[in-house]
Amino acid sequence: MLLNYLEPSFHLGPLTIHLYGMALAVAIIAGLFLALHSASTKKIKTDLIWELSTYCIIGAVIGARLFSVALHFDKFLANPLYLFQVHEGGLAFYGGLIGGALVGYFYLRRKKLSFWRVADIYAPALAMGEAITRLGCDVYGFASSTAPWPRITNGIAYHNIPLYMFVASMLLFALLWFLRNKVRQGQLFLIYLAGYFAVRVFIDYFRSEPGYGIFNQAQLAGLILFVAVLIVIYFRDKSLVGIKQ
Repeated sequence: MLLNYLEPSFHLGPLTIHLYGMALAVAIIAGLFLALHSASTKKIKTDLIWELSTYCIIGAVIGARLFSVALHFDKFLANPLYLFQVHEGGLAFYGGLIGGALVGYFYLRRKKLSFWRVADIYAPALAMGEAITRLGCDVYGFASSTAPWPRITNGIAYHNIPLYMFVASMLLFALLWFLRNKVRQGQLFLIYLAGYFAVRVFIDYFRSEPGYGIFNQAQLAGLILFVAVLIVIYFRDKSLVGIKQ
């Protein structure tokens, strides 16, 4: 299925279940239980994780939709109801990550809890969730007869972006799981962000999207966010010099 698929769906009576939606649901459930496990080892109340996750999921959905609409703003101007037509523009992961993180930050601030401590709990779960979600993606790379593990569509070989992202996300998950008790507070989440955006900048080279100079749309967004994370890492490490955590 990873090598040959076109927006698969299943029918249960009048209901149409898309593979992407099913993969996303599995990713959320698996990520949540992984976060709950990590929270128990850090002596963080599981009730907090349940409540925080609920708010973050809502924030992620809103952020993902707004980011996707921003990328297709011409459609929104032509028809403002496009904002609610999720099947037309989809959900953008960048927007979901930003939306979920912002909601989580303000929630934890209101609770007077450390954002970085809790964010570290979610880092491996986010990487694993991304990997699972990619199993249901239908993203086209550009046509290439030399693409490794290609997707064959109508007899044409394309770079298999979902498969590349699945492998890269699982490798990132393995790294984060290995480092989870070996780095300073906050570093695990920042390593996840830097790793994810770096992966996107590299893999999105193989996407067939409009270009901006030497980068396409997805690469440019990933590059900007990657640089932003490096700036946060630099100034955060600089502020922590001499502070024992």
